[in-house]
Amino acid sequence: MFPAQEFCVSVSVIVSMSAVGLKLVTLLCFSCTALSVPERCQVVWKKAGETTTIECRMSDRTDGYLDLCRGVCEDDKVIYAESKKVDIVPAFRGRVHTNGAYPNVDISIVNLTSADTALYWCVYKKFDEVTGSVIKTSGGSVVLVVTEDGGGSANGNQACETDHQKLLLVAVVIAGVVLFGFILGACIWIILKTKTYRLSVKPRRVPNNEVYEDMRSTIRR
Repeated sequence: MFPAQEFCVSVSVIVSMSAVGLKLVTLLCFSCTALSVPERCQVVWKKAGETTTIECRMSDRTDGYLDLCRGVCEDDKVIYAESKKVDIVPAFRGRVHTNGAYPNVDISIVNLTSADTALYWCVYKKFDEVTGSVIKTSGGSVVLVVTEDGGGSANGNQACETDHQKLLLVAVVIAGVVLFGFILGACIWIILKTKTYRLSVKPRRVPNNEVYEDMRSTIRR
């Protein structure tokens, strides 16, 4: 296996050891591909039981409607809002509250659980009568990560910190071993390459063009 392949395998092992990290990376990838306003995309960390607020903003929109979508599929909605009404999907009723009027709406989700970890993005939609299609515009997004608080147990927090320290130590050791192996392999390759080159080069013959002069005549003169 080449050093690059070893490095990729090591990274995969490290990432697979942390389910939260893998989920967060996936959500971040989704957020980068799904949104057209990256400066308004943010990652929010919350604990179970807390509240988060998602701000949907579109100052130049007076018509159309707003969907707060969850995940990467537009069919998975949290609310539907327009100028005169706001509908909350049954799965979030009682935990979602809105503040403000369309198009600028603040959407709060209370009593968060780990199942609420997802990408939330505001999509403003308007029907174009000329083309007969729906124009979609992103109006903000949040990558929400909800972590369990461990019931407030100090021992649980200490155990979690210990696990993170062990994971970090393992990652550092693996990275060091891979780097050492890469350097060692590169040195061996250079040495073998140099040795092979030296053996393949034939000794160069120097032509014998010596001219002998009879110095006797010169001495006699």
